[in-house]
Amino acid sequence: MPRKERITEIESLRGIAFGAVVLQHSIAHYSLVPETRLEDGVLLAILLMLSKFAVPLFIFITGMVLFYNTGDKLHYGKFMRKRVNDVIVPYLIWSLIYFTLAPRGWTGFGWNDIPDLGLKLLTGKTTSHFWYIIMLIQFYLLFPLFLHAIRYVYNRYEAKGRLIALLISGVVYLVLADQLRNIAKFMERLNIPVLTDAFTTYADRNFLYFFIYFVLGAAAGLSVQHWNEWIHRLRWIYWTVFIVLGLRFTYLLMLEFQKPEGIKITFYTVSLIRPDMALYLIASIMVMYQLAGKLHNLRATRLLGWIGGVSYGGYLMHMLMLRYSYIPDELLYVAMGWNPVVRMIITWLLALALSCVLTWLISRVSWGKWIVGTVPKSVRNK
Repeated sequence: MPRKERITEIESLRGIAFGAVVLQHSIAHYSLVPETRLEDGVLLAILLMLSKFAVPLFIFITGMVLFYNTGDKLHYGKFMRKRVNDVIVPYLIWSLIYFTLAPRGWTGFGWNDIPDLGLKLLTGKTTSHFWYIIMLIQFYLLFPLFLHAIRYVYNRYEAKGRLIALLISGVVYLVLADQLRNIAKFMERLNIPVLTDAFTTYADRNFLYFFIYFVLGAAAGLSVQHWNEWIHRLRWIYWTVFIVLGLRFTYLLMLEFQKPEGIKITFYTVSLIRPDMALYLIASIMVMYQLAGKLHNLRATRLLGWIGGVSYGGYLMHMLMLRYSYIPDELLYVAMGWNPVVRMIITWLLALALSCVLTWLISRVSWGKWIVGTVPKSVRNK
């Protein structure tokens, strides 16, 4: 099968998504520092909403790339072997690193602790951001089912029928997200081992609560030309949804800040799994895709493409890089009396740069792919 032309927007989108991930985690840290006031919280809330698309965009990219690149026949063994090498092995290595660096570390670790470590590896609990990797692996494992079902619709129906199927998928997802708590209560009553946990304790990493972004990516990957046409045709609609819902969520966050005991900056209102948030995130994905297209042939495209090329390794290590990025904040920025938002932005950029450069350096050695996954040769040799 001839090699398909690369989708240039994807390279920039990966970089945008990774930058947004690091920004979100930087915001989470600085929302808790004592110097953060209400006005700082408002700015952090705005920045959070502008970066909330990060994980759904990564899922969209995964769906789009898989369906765009997969030929008429899927070699599932080869497909999963590549995912084990590129995704799962680096995940396991970094899970052990985070487990080792946890406050208790290996002190007192014995054979009795192995089941706990095993559970954390299976559920992504060795560090806070590995929930996404566990959810991503589920899409890889179930890819043949998604491929068969979506291609069946694509081959059987014309454009109108495909659009209706996509809209039905969207409605199903909105209902699923709306009934999150009721589903959890129902599964608790059933008390089925593993399955109950998947809809209760680990619902935040259950692929069912994120499938719409993967399906949307699949639709885009199967017909890139039509997707680009819709991005152009619907621009006024998704930009309006993005702005209106973004302002609404920012307002809800400001209400959340007002606690009986006083102002406290928290972000519980903007959970990823809720119907109105799903609409906002879908609009955000379309906004970012359009912006990535506008960046074409600009210098920013090269930088974002480079960041996107090292994004997986960067994602794995960025929480550790953030820990080191807090050191100059504690030693220097606080003493200089800098605003918490300014400190957050500097820390974000430092952690982003450290994650990208370290991933790039590791990728250049022969065993680097086992640590940071496969980095494209065009990125690795720059």
